[in-house]
Amino acid sequence: MSTAQVTEKAKQTLKSMRELLEKAEESTNKALEKAAPTVQKSIDSSLEAAAKGFNATLKSIDGATLEDQVKLLQVYRKFLGGQADFVDGRIRTLEEKAKSKKQ
Repeated sequence: MSTAQVTEKAKQTLKSMRELLEKAEESTNKALEKAAPTVQKSIDSSLEAAAKGFNATLKSIDGATLEDQVKLLQVYRKFLGGQADFVDGRIRTLEEKAKSKKQ
C-alpha cells in the first residue's frame, strides 16, 4: 500500500469516526428528548464534552507523521474499545438488576 493510499485511508477513517460520533450523539439526544428531559441536559453536556475531546484528539493525531498516526489511532481504538466494554458491562449489570426486580 502506498503512502498516498495510507493517508487517504487514515482520512477516511477519521471522517467515518467523526460521522459515527455525530450520529450517535444525535440519536441519543432524540431518545432522551422522549424519555427524560431532566436527565437529558446532564447527558447533553457530557456528550458535548466527549465530542469536543474526540475532535481535539483527532486534530492532535492529524498533526503527526503517517506512521505515528497509524500507531496513535490503534492505541486510541483500544482506549475507545475499553470504554465500550465498560458501558456494555454496566448495561448487562443494570439489565440483570431490572430482571431480578421483576421476578
